[in-house]
Amino acid sequence: MTRTVLIAITAVVISGAAPVAAEDENLVFTNPNGWTTTFYGQLNMTYQGVDDGTETYNEFVNNTNSTSRIGLWIDSPAGGNSLRFNFETALGILATAETNQIANPSYLDWQRTDIRKLEIIYSGNFGTIWTGQGSMAADGIAEFDKSGTSIAGYSALADAAGAHLFRVNNRLSTVPVGAVFRNFDAGRRMRIRYDTPEFSGFKVSAAYGQDVLATAIDANYYDIAARYGYEANDISFSAGLGYSWFQPENGLDEEHLFGSASLLHKPTGLNLSVAAGENTLASSEYVYAKFGWIGQIFDIGPSAISADIYRGTDFLRDGTDSDAWGIQAVQHIESLHLEAYLSYRNYAYSGVATTYQDVDAVLFGARWTF
Repeated sequence: MTRTVLIAITAVVISGAAPVAAEDENLVFTNPNGWTTTFYGQLNMTYQGVDDGTETYNEFVNNTNSTSRIGLWIDSPAGGNSLRFNFETALGILATAETNQIANPSYLDWQRTDIRKLEIIYSGNFGTIWTGQGSMAADGIAEFDKSGTSIAGYSALADAAGAHLFRVNNRLSTVPVGAVFRNFDAGRRMRIRYDTPEFSGFKVSAAYGQDVLATAIDANYYDIAARYGYEANDISFSAGLGYSWFQPENGLDEEHLFGSASLLHKPTGLNLSVAAGENTLASSEYVYAKFGWIGQIFDIGPSAISADIYRGTDFLRDGTDSDAWGIQAVQHIESLHLEAYLSYRNYAYSGVATTYQDVDAVLFGARWTF
């Protein structure tokens, strides 16, 4: 099933289309020499309720689905080319992917691993070169999602409650949710990356990086990715396919093949997102699907609702199954630059000889952006 979905994603990625428009910028300051500085950020706090089948845990924390952050862009004239600098950091607030039944971490603890981006980007007719801390080539490839509800839940299922442990016979196991519900998406590293120019919506990227912010990790990261975007009056479509490999100094190599695609029908607001991936050096794999609707229910802004499902096999141990489903709702309040959201997710993990109790997670919060 995983290879079937990936083949389908590959087929649409290698076709052609029109480029996707960039988002509008806020808080832009320009000096007489043509330099511009853009400040941005968001605060995304949520109630998190987790039931592990025996106990219930309640927190008010940062939402890992789209973590609270601040950042700035500096754009410099570079002849006919573009030279940009981007700095972005999370705020160090305890987040949904970090809480669990036994740990008691500090609520506010900024560390250098909270630096998300510290990079220089040079682009022109030749393509784009990225240097510094930032997205690897395949970052986001497993997460194309036009549902409008990704803040409440998307293919990275571990973001909602990934550190919580499953229970066996009411006792905590050593298996965290995040270890058995993966989407294999690439992350951010200190890297050098190259993107080709975009041809009819099609672009290829490659990167090499190391995790220099987390000193305990000594490894080399490589990845390649292809992206495709299409925009028309009635249709918005994005897809991507990525391949990454991870070579630790001590430990086993990992190689991941993964991709996703998302389609929005603008007149009706109906949308569909799919993702799939596998560890090619092991047997673990997954498929994911989400169906949603975006429309105008209230005058204050657009509304979005969705439901999704995840099916994984052979995570941590051969013969295991990882099954999850969830529902999400988001309401925009445009005058306040606010998105209120509510989500529920059920995680079920089963082995050949072990029965794990389900974990249920609820998020109820809001994201304010500037």
